[in-house]
Amino acid sequence: MAVTMKGNLQLMKEINTATILNLLHRKQRLSRAEISKITRLSATTVSGLVEELIADNMVEEAGEQSMVGAGRRAMTLQIKPNGGYVLGVSVGNTWLVCAVFNLIGEKISEYKTEVLTGNEAIIGQIDASIQACMAKVPGLKLELIKGIGIAVPGIINESGEVITLSNFLKIKDLNVKSELSSKYPDIPFQVTNDSNAAAFAEMHGGVGENRNHLLYLTINEGIGSGLVLNKEIFSGYMGAVGEIAHIPINSSGGSIETVITTPFIMERCKQEAKALGVKIPDSMEKILRRYEAGEEWLQPIFKQILYVTTLLVATAVNFISPEVVVIEGWMIDSELFFDKLRDNLVQFPFPLPFAPDRLIASSYREEGSLHGSATLMLQKLFKAPSVLQ
Repeated sequence: MAVTMKGNLQLMKEINTATILNLLHRKQRLSRAEISKITRLSATTVSGLVEELIADNMVEEAGEQSMVGAGRRAMTLQIKPNGGYVLGVSVGNTWLVCAVFNLIGEKISEYKTEVLTGNEAIIGQIDASIQACMAKVPGLKLELIKGIGIAVPGIINESGEVITLSNFLKIKDLNVKSELSSKYPDIPFQVTNDSNAAAFAEMHGGVGENRNHLLYLTINEGIGSGLVLNKEIFSGYMGAVGEIAHIPINSSGGSIETVITTPFIMERCKQEAKALGVKIPDSMEKILRRYEAGEEWLQPIFKQILYVTTLLVATAVNFISPEVVVIEGWMIDSELFFDKLRDNLVQFPFPLPFAPDRLIASSYREEGSLHGSATLMLQKLFKAPSVLQ
């Protein structure tokens, strides 16, 4: 009986500690009295747990609380920024980026290298990047790392540990956790699809804050999508949600990818410019500037791109009905195109009107998956106890 009671007391203490950390993570600054009021824990319990968290370097006093009138001012508490760190790793089609973030989500250091392909090469590169990135932070020891988040294009299994398939990176059935856990013992790993990670970043700190449902579309060399429902990533069966690039648009085998991604747009514009005898563009940026300047030969090309993109977004909105659709990629580099896309959606015959502010440009842009991988680890670290959810 005594063992059971001791176990119950320890469990309750862990739950209460996690509750306080989650509250400070969400609210940023609170006094001991405010924590006691919100959690309904006694002032004595809160005081004792807070002192332990301060001793463990997870919480710090952040100055006196501002008050109106006379009286003693309460001392506020906050998560201690350098009380620990998480690592975010973004494995993209071109670059692998690793960054160290503190406990309030600030980026401390970054390391970037051209990405390799294949299971063995990717694991080795992730490991080397983690080491290189940590080396940029003086005095950073492994025991201060509270978690490592990794974002990868492809299908991730439900455990968040295995990259089931990534065609571009030539990865199949790669168990990231088992491959790296021997070098990073006792450190949690979380592997996430890159678009889902970026969507999560926009929901928790980006343009989707204070929303519950968000659809994220990234359109550059390829097409990716991420879905957040009720503030949580929705990955679908076997983690395969959002594989939309190959949706057909005609009977001859054309897909969305062959119309709206940058490699196909570049090739089509080069061929058209050559046939017309006009200057051949050598970058997507120059194509956009010439389109915005009104060059007539580009207008039919972008009219088709606009039509296909409108149908893509409209179909997703009709099916999912997200509060906001966040776009990342070349489209947000052209104010003209983005405004036309918004106008098309506003005029589209939806069952319910589409408000203009439901289409938003990404705030993190190409760094979305990097910030998302770290944000996911911070959310996991400061997650509320399940009994209170």
